[in-house]
Amino acid sequence: MRESLQFAIPAVRSATKEPSTLGNEVFEKLRQDILSSRLQPGTKLRFQSLRDAYGVGLSPLREALSRLAENRLVVATGQRGFRVAAVSVHDILDIAMVRKQIESVALRLSIENGDDSWEARMVAAHHRIILAEKAGKKVDEEEWEQRHRDFHYELVSCCNSPCLLHIHQLLSDLFDRYRRLSTRSGVGGAPRTLMHQKIVDAALSRNVEATIKLMADHIDEATKLIVEALSRPPGREARRKVPEPIAAPKKPRRAVGSRRAAMADR
Repeated sequence: MRESLQFAIPAVRSATKEPSTLGNEVFEKLRQDILSSRLQPGTKLRFQSLRDAYGVGLSPLREALSRLAENRLVVATGQRGFRVAAVSVHDILDIAMVRKQIESVALRLSIENGDDSWEARMVAAHHRIILAEKAGKKVDEEEWEQRHRDFHYELVSCCNSPCLLHIHQLLSDLFDRYRRLSTRSGVGGAPRTLMHQKIVDAALSRNVEATIKLMADHIDEATKLIVEALSRPPGREARRKVPEPIAAPKKPRRAVGSRRAAMADR
């Protein structure tokens, strides 16, 4: 676990901004750093380190950290401050289960209420993911993540429930943090474009049950990869990348030669 922040972040000081505005900026920066795993699970968030890294005072920091705690991205540790929320198999399974339920309700309402504009936004959001994944094109991680997030939002954007959309966003953050962490560990990768296309096609055809089933499968597939990453013993990936010493064939040949030499000496 890191005890301090080891990366540089542009300061967000401004003499003209209200504390609440600064608090929102710091909230977004911290949120992105947690989702991208620049701030690893369990990292202590010391106020002095945060002030130095983000260039703000205690008031906006407390405001931002309190909001992040409400969103379950950080955890308050009594009088000692805050930590980035830890990760576990139990937690991601719980998040995935609840997310599937919320997606089911939101998708059903969105498909029932969606109009031509909704269809156009959904198709456009999906196309932007395809453009970001074009063969031979270097994909910027943050840009891809934003396009992926926009796509999932547009799918449910016509549910006509601000409360449901808020919960959907919170669950997306919690789930995406795990997904991105597992990707960095070498398991899985970006969600498959084929599955996205199937979801779009089902939604456009107004097939509610098929869309819900495809989304559940999509979440289950990602969850399986996340659990695999969390369950892997430390260092296992590194050993797979350098198998040559394990499979070196010279030692057995030397052993055979040694036995033959010993027999000849007899």
